[in-house]
Amino acid sequence: MIARFTRVALVAAVFPISGAMAQEKSAEDGSGKGGPLVMGRGVGLFEIGDLIAEEKFDSLKDWVVQIQDNSDFPPAKVEAKDQALNCFVPGRGCTVWFKRRLKTRIAISYDVICPTPNPAVKGVEPKDINNFWMAIDPARPIGGLFNPARYDGDFGGYDKMNGYYASTGGGRNTTTRMRRYPRKVDGKPVDHLALTERDGKADYLITPDKVMRVQLVAYDDVIQYIVDGKLVYEMAKDDAVQVQSLDGSGKRVMKDAVYELEKFPVYREGFFGFRMVGTHHVYSNFRVHALMPAHTTIEVDSIDALREASLRSNQHVVMKPGTYVLRDLVGGRVGFEMSGSDNHFDLSGVKFVTPIALYTQQAREQGQSGDRRRGRRRGGVGTIEVRGDRVTIEGGTFENSYPKPKGPITDFGSYNQDSDNFPEMGVTEIRLRGDDIKLVDCRFTVRGSYPYGYGNMYGIGSGTAVPLRKHCGVLVTGDRVLIEGCYVKMEAFGHAIYVQGGDQITVRNTEVEGEVRESNDFYRETNEGDLAKEFDYKIQWPDLVRGLPVPRDHMINLTEDGIRAYGGTGHMTVENCKVTKTRGGIKLYMAKSATITDCEVRDCVIQGFSIPSRGSIKRSRGNAAYGPLLYVHMDSHSSQNIELEVLPAPHALGDHPLAAIKGADHRIRFTSKESAGSTPLRPIIVGYSLRFDYLTVDFPKVPEGFEANYKKYGSDEYRASDIRIENGTTNPVILGEYSRDNRITSAGPVTDLGKRNTTVSQTTAKD
Repeated sequence: MIARFTRVALVAAVFPISGAMAQEKSAEDGSGKGGPLVMGRGVGLFEIGDLIAEEKFDSLKDWVVQIQDNSDFPPAKVEAKDQALNCFVPGRGCTVWFKRRLKTRIAISYDVICPTPNPAVKGVEPKDINNFWMAIDPARPIGGLFNPARYDGDFGGYDKMNGYYASTGGGRNTTTRMRRYPRKVDGKPVDHLALTERDGKADYLITPDKVMRVQLVAYDDVIQYIVDGKLVYEMAKDDAVQVQSLDGSGKRVMKDAVYELEKFPVYREGFFGFRMVGTHHVYSNFRVHALMPAHTTIEVDSIDALREASLRSNQHVVMKPGTYVLRDLVGGRVGFEMSGSDNHFDLSGVKFVTPIALYTQQAREQGQSGDRRRGRRRGGVGTIEVRGDRVTIEGGTFENSYPKPKGPITDFGSYNQDSDNFPEMGVTEIRLRGDDIKLVDCRFTVRGSYPYGYGNMYGIGSGTAVPLRKHCGVLVTGDRVLIEGCYVKMEAFGHAIYVQGGDQITVRNTEVEGEVRESNDFYRETNEGDLAKEFDYKIQWPDLVRGLPVPRDHMINLTEDGIRAYGGTGHMTVENCKVTKTRGGIKLYMAKSATITDCEVRDCVIQGFSIPSRGSIKRSRGNAAYGPLLYVHMDSHSSQNIELEVLPAPHALGDHPLAAIKGADHRIRFTSKESAGSTPLRPIIVGYSLRFDYLTVDFPKVPEGFEANYKKYGSDEYRASDIRIENGTTNPVILGEYSRDNRITSAGPVTDLGKRNTTVSQTTAKD
C-alpha cells in the first residue's frame, strides 16, 4: 500500500505577481533576514536548501575586479569595507566577479543600495544594478573570464561570453531587462533571448538610498530575476519569449520566439558578477543557497510498493520499519531498479534479506547458468540498481541468507561442494550508476560466492582455474557519489566498495570488515571434491607462480579489496574510514587523484594503502600483520605525500615487508608509539626489481622455490629516486640496487645497496 501526502516545506508570505505565487522559506538563513524566496515556476518545483557560499566582504581575496579605463572622470574605487562591497565608478563600467564557479540549482541573493550622489561629482547616478550569472568564456572556460586582456570592464566586451544577465535601472534608471548571452559569436551579433516588458515601469526601477534585495535563480531551465519580493522576470522551457535580432539595415528588432533548449541550452555552471556603470553601489549580505527539488512524501510498507516508488521522481520515501524478504523475481530480476531522480529513501529500521537462491533463479531464467565447474558466467546482477540522479538512500540494512542457516564459514571444502551456497553468476548488492547519489548509514552483510576460502589462488580475471562468481558490496560508476557512515561485512569473495569510472567520489566515516584464513588450513582439506586437494595444494594463478605449493604460515584473504578504485576513476576522497581483513585495504592507485585522511587499515593481506601520483595519505595508521602496510604500485608514480603511524601486530603471520616503495619524489613518514620488540621487525624496502608479492624480510634474497620466477619476471629497468623517507620506527630500511639519490632519515638501521643515497640516523637528524 502507498499513502501519499504533500510535504509543505515552504510557508510564509504570499505575493500575487502577475498571477504567480511566491512563498518565503520558513527558516531564516542565519543573517537575521528571511532566506531566498520561492516564486513563480519555482513553487512546487524546488525548495531552499543549504547555504553553500557567503561573503562578509572582509577583503577582496575571493573577487576579481575589472574597471574600464576612463581618465575623463574622477578615479574609481572598489573596496571591501565594513562588511560591504563599496563600488564607486564615475563614468565607467565595472564588473566584480565572484571567483567560485557555481552550478545550476542555486539562488544568489544580496542587498544593494544606491546612495544619492554628490552633484559636484561628475559621472555618478543612481542606476545600473546589473548582474551576470552562470557566466563562462566559451573560448577559455578555465580562467578566461578573469583575463584582463579579454575583459577589461567595457560592457561590450562581455558580448562573447555565455551566461545570463539581468538589469534594474539601466539607461539612466529607465529600463529593466533580462538577457541570455552570448550577444556576439566570432565578433558578429547573434539572436539572443531578451526580456524587456518591464522597461519604463517605476515599480521596477531604483529608489536612491533604499536597500534593495536582489535574487537570481538558476534551476536547470528555470531562470528568475527577483527584486524586493517581486518576480521581475523568469524564463522556463517552452515559454513564449522575445529574441533580440538585427534587421537588414542593422537595426535592433524584437521577435517573438519560444524558449527551446535545443536552440538555447541550459547553462549548467558558471560565475556570478556584479555589473555597474557610472554609479555608486554598496553591496552586502551576499549569499548562495542550493535549491532542492520539492518533494512529495510517500509512505510504503512492502517491497512492491518500494519498487513502484523507485520508478518516480521528486519524492521523500519512508518505508515502514521491519524485515522484508525478497522471495520472488520481478521482471526477471532480483531486487529492483531505482530509475527515478531527486528521491530520498528513508529506510531507518528496515532490513532486506535476499536469499542466495534468488540469484541462481535469475541466472537460470536469463540462460546464464551451467555446470559450476565449467565455463564463465556472462554478466552479473545487482540487488539494487540506482540509475536516477540525486538519490539518497539512508538507514537500510541489507543481508544475504543461505538456504540453511550458517554462522561464519569454517568448512570451506563442504561449502564449495554445495551449489546452494553460491549464485550461478556474479553479484553486486547495490550499484550506484547515477550522479550525485548519497548512501548514508547503511549496513551490508555480503554472503555467497564461488570459490570461497582461497583468495586469489584459483584466479580473479580471465583464465581462472575454476568458474568465478564474485559477490561484491557497493559498485560506484556515477559522479559525485557520497558513501557516508556505512558498514560492509564481506563473507564472500568480491570487493566491498569499488569505483569504476566515477569522479569526485567520497567515502567517509565508513567501515569494511572481511575474513581471512591461515594457509596451513588448506592442507586439512582431504576429502574428495575439496578444492585444495583437487589442485594438489598448489597455487593455480597467476601463471608466474602456477604449480608452486601453497606457502605455509601465511594468512589468506577470503575477500577482495575494502575500498578500491579502478582505471577511469577521477578523484577519490576517503576520510575517517576503517578497513580490516581484506585483500587490499584502501587501494586507490588507479584513480586519477586521491586523498586519504584519518583512516585505519588492519590485518590486510596484500597491501594496506596505495595511492596514485600526487596523492596524499594524512594522519592515517595501520599494521602489517599479514601483508605490507604501504605499497607504491608503479615506478611511474611520483610526488606522493604519506603520513602513516605503524600500529602493533603481535599476531603477525608471514614473511612480508612493512612497505614496498618505488617511483620518484615521494615524501613518506612512518611513526610508531609502540615499544621496540612488541611486534616482529619488517623492512621498508625501496628500489627493487622483484615483484612486490615476492618481497620478504630476507630481501634482497629470493624466496626459496621462487628463484626461477625471480629471474624470469624481474625488471631490467626500475626507478626509485629522489624519495625522502622519515622512518620514526625501529624497523629497518633496505635500499635496493635500483635506489638512486634518495634521502633516508631513520631510527632503524639502513642498508644501502643503491647509488648516491643519503642516510641519516634520526637520533642525530635536525629539522
